[in-house]
Amino acid sequence: MNPLNYLHLANTKPEVDIRGSQIGVYYRFDQNNLKSSTIVMNFQDGRWRKVVEQPIARIKEALEDKEREDSGRDPFYLQTVFLTSIFRWWSNALNSFNDQLIAYEEKMLAEEQATNISFSTLNSETSRALHCMTAHLHRYGSELVLLSGIVQDIREYNIESHGKLVTYGVRSSNSLKCIKRSMDQITTHLSSISQFREELQLKIDNVLSLLVDNTQIMNERLLIENSKTMQSILQATQAEAEQSRQLTAKSQELTNEINMILHSTNEETKASLQMARQTQRLSEEMMKDSVYMKTIALLTVLFLPGTSFAAILSMSFFDEDKWMHNVSRFWLWIALTVPTTALCFAFYVVWGRKEAGRKKVLQDEDENV
Repeated sequence: MNPLNYLHLANTKPEVDIRGSQIGVYYRFDQNNLKSSTIVMNFQDGRWRKVVEQPIARIKEALEDKEREDSGRDPFYLQTVFLTSIFRWWSNALNSFNDQLIAYEEKMLAEEQATNISFSTLNSETSRALHCMTAHLHRYGSELVLLSGIVQDIREYNIESHGKLVTYGVRSSNSLKCIKRSMDQITTHLSSISQFREELQLKIDNVLSLLVDNTQIMNERLLIENSKTMQSILQATQAEAEQSRQLTAKSQELTNEINMILHSTNEETKASLQMARQTQRLSEEMMKDSVYMKTIALLTVLFLPGTSFAAILSMSFFDEDKWMHNVSRFWLWIALTVPTTALCFAFYVVWGRKEAGRKKVLQDEDENV
């Protein structure tokens, strides 16, 4: 918000930066040679090249114009060229200033009619921008007062130096009226620029008052929205409380059902334990029966071949054979019984290993599943 810095106007088309500019003019007239010399010191911002070079181009065109040979010698012409360029600069700057204010007015009026725009961000930005523009506008007032003093000094200088300039042949004797009329026009132009600056000051005050109105409208809308929001929150809270009561009742029902399910589960668990114990007892009994059966099977394998061959050899159709009735033929029974018993034992062992392997494969498959 420093008024000595440049002012950026973002809402103009195109965007504009208003920067300070100074022009110094030194004029010297040689009485002996009747020649004039003018030194112009241009301190304008170089980024505005066209504006900076415009007065110099006008002076150059005037000096090259043969029909106006005295224009380059008369200081009034140089002063008039630069004053008109300065007034043009002020007019452009204040017009851009006015365009920025119009853009702010349109934006705030559009926001006043809208209902879904956030005012706080834009109002804060607009407020900062307007205060910055106000500071610059106050500085412009002091600059215009200083420029008015310069114009008055130029007027007095040209009136007081008119006789000398006429004596040296720099200007004609009847040009004083034209100079006074031109200075009156310059003064009027400067007065209109100053009046335009004052109007802009009033316009900034109006925009600030509009900004205050927008802020009040925003606060009223916020109060209305907050009251509506509080009502909706209260209604939602009541609905949530009712839902909580319903959920509590359902939770109690579910708790009772879960307790009943747990009780029945405990009963089933007890019954399952009893069945498991009975199954374990049956398994133990079956293991015992299996041991008994194996023992009987082993005894059968041991005695079955001998008894079978003894019964066969004692049959009646062997009675007539004297060779078979000889006691020395006992080795025949042994020769038949021992290999047969060994084969039976071998078959029993092989069959038992095969069954054990099959049971192991089935057990592995069950574990994998």
